[in-house]
Amino acid sequence: MHPSNEKNEKLPTVYILHGYSGYPKRTLIQDIPSLVKLSEEMKMIFVLPDGNYDSWYIDSPHLMYETFIAKELTGFIQKNYSSDQSKTALMGWSMGGHGTLYIGARHQNVFGAIGSICGVIDFVPFGREYGIPKLLGENTEKWSSYTAISQIDKLKDSRQKILISCGTGDPLITQNRKFHEQLIKLNISHIYEERPGGHDANYWSKTAVTQIFQIKQFFANHD
Repeated sequence: MHPSNEKNEKLPTVYILHGYSGYPKRTLIQDIPSLVKLSEEMKMIFVLPDGNYDSWYIDSPHLMYETFIAKELTGFIQKNYSSDQSKTALMGWSMGGHGTLYIGARHQNVFGAIGSICGVIDFVPFGREYGIPKLLGENTEKWSSYTAISQIDKLKDSRQKILISCGTGDPLITQNRKFHEQLIKLNISHIYEERPGGHDANYWSKTAVTQIFQIKQFFANHD
């Protein structure tokens, strides 16, 4: 979504990664239905990549989604639209929360802010049920280096705005709390939030709006 931009100014851009089994149209209809209105009101570009149902946004032997998101897509948008390269953010929920933390930690020069909502911090315990074997094979020992938690050390010297939110009734709340605790131990600056809610669109549709406002404010203070 690109807002009207008569002055042809460079605009903040947020790449939004959907969850497992999601797709961009559902994002607009169900997951964050206020996006079109927000784009115009806040003068921000929102880019909704298709995560191909269960890509987990990683580079695997069959799908190069990390490369696609962090290099190819961002390069295309910056070349063809009025996207401000210095004000680029990545956010997502569930599988997309994993993608945000994993890719964001590994490409800090691309994304100045990252926001995870109900994010999967470690997919190893339940990965067999969610498409990981077809991406990374059957050997679970190889999976751990592709998880969000495996990238946490890369955030030690990060200057990114890091936002993390999870519902208190979400099955992933324990993973998110542990990730938050690890960030504190490593003295990594971040904003962590818990709200009543579960692993559903009702939670992330509201939280996404909050994070977008926080990202907008962060970029406004770094002009």
